[in-house]
Amino acid sequence: MVLIIITGGQVTPEIETPHSATILDVKRGIEERLNVEVKRQTLWLDEIMLQDEDRVGNYFPQRYGVLRLSVTPWPGDPKCIIWVRNKNEHLGFVRIRETIMVADLRSKIERRWGILSGVTMFHLDTEMIDDRPLSAYYITDNSVVEIKIEIETR
Repeated sequence: MVLIIITGGQVTPEIETPHSATILDVKRGIEERLNVEVKRQTLWLDEIMLQDEDRVGNYFPQRYGVLRLSVTPWPGDPKCIIWVRNKNEHLGFVRIRETIMVADLRSKIERRWGILSGVTMFHLDTEMIDDRPLSAYYITDNSVVEIKIEIETR
């Protein structure tokens, strides 16, 4: 088995796969973990773009490896649905473009639910930072963003 660490964004999932698996198999594992469609994924080893039919063992004879993931944006930058949850309670959804900044999503959530400030957002257990694009967190259609609301007490 090979443990592959996927870099390229703020979220760094790990995929465990046999040496005999193909790069396509790894992409399917990424799709399961990140909800990023296989056809939008490109995997890189240093400056080498890996092909779907390549075998993991050809690149990683050892027990671990690191691949970089790049995600191709949808043509025309269409809006997608992002589900918002607070403490396991689904609040609803917002429509946004995958290419906007985290700060823009935060503002939209605050306006939509009347939250004045103090919202911390998470995707795949990773805190989202305002000055990054949503794509850095692999936010795609039907992603779930968890929010935590800080209430100041005096």
